[in-house]
Amino acid sequence: MKVLIMAAGSVGGYFGSLLLNNNEVGFVARGNHLKNIKQNGLKIISKSTGNSTFEVNAFEIPPKNFKADLVIFSVKSYQNEGSIPIIKQALRSSTQILSIQNGIGSQEFLSNHFGVDHVIPGATYIDATKKSHGVIEEFGGNPKIILGGNYQQIEMINSIFENTKINYEISTDIQCDLWEKLIYISALSGISCLLRQDFESILSRQESKNLVISVLKESLSVAHSLNINISSDIVQKIITQFQKNSLNLISSMYEDLKAKKMTEYEVINGAVSRLGKQTGVLTPINDIITTSLQLHNQNL
Repeated sequence: MKVLIMAAGSVGGYFGSLLLNNNEVGFVARGNHLKNIKQNGLKIISKSTGNSTFEVNAFEIPPKNFKADLVIFSVKSYQNEGSIPIIKQALRSSTQILSIQNGIGSQEFLSNHFGVDHVIPGATYIDATKKSHGVIEEFGGNPKIILGGNYQQIEMINSIFENTKINYEISTDIQCDLWEKLIYISALSGISCLLRQDFESILSRQESKNLVISVLKESLSVAHSLNINISSDIVQKIITQFQKNSLNLISSMYEDLKAKKMTEYEVINGAVSRLGKQTGVLTPINDIITTSLQLHNQNL
């Protein structure tokens, strides 16, 4: 099967590397990242799957003869519009697009461009970073993809992912799983960006830990207002998970903020804030985070 990785950042680069043994994989990249991959290969440093360097087919735009069976969509949300013409280059009539992008909204965005029958909703839990150009580090352990879809879509995913090292799970309620991930990252990413601190430090003080809990509760309240079937005990479960993994918790949105790059706040805390207003749920801390990061993006 042919798989297009859109694009070869920390998430796409890692999962794409796990598909190389059994599939023909193309990686979209650009600039010095693309240059280093072409010259030195794609280097993966992984707590879960070991360290390897792969000679891969990488390009800025897919060649005309590369038509994908599956596109794995993992760009930042502010890169969405620019990704559409690149994906179109690799489409055939049966191409499916698996979105594992952060936040809420990518399923609708992709469906508007390619049709709902060609989009597979998904989420991923992974701690990874682009360590340098051409080098991806996965450091959290046990990364996972959760996905939904119809029978034919799931059969395709099984045929591509089977006999690889990708840990994936077929969801029985993908909207619930997407919101659980949103609740998780609204606190991890949102409070990291608001306080400009690593998450271990945030959890070490009760005052800042209370902010984390408040964001979790706000996001959960919005989910409930939309009739998303999430148990209220998820707040305590996430806090327990945060405390257990505090040393490895790194927010990619906070890393972008520190690097003075664009942030994808609009599909994370911005989505909670916007949907809260639509449903009459108060989200004061998410609102503050949204305003702060909106100003950050506007000033770049």
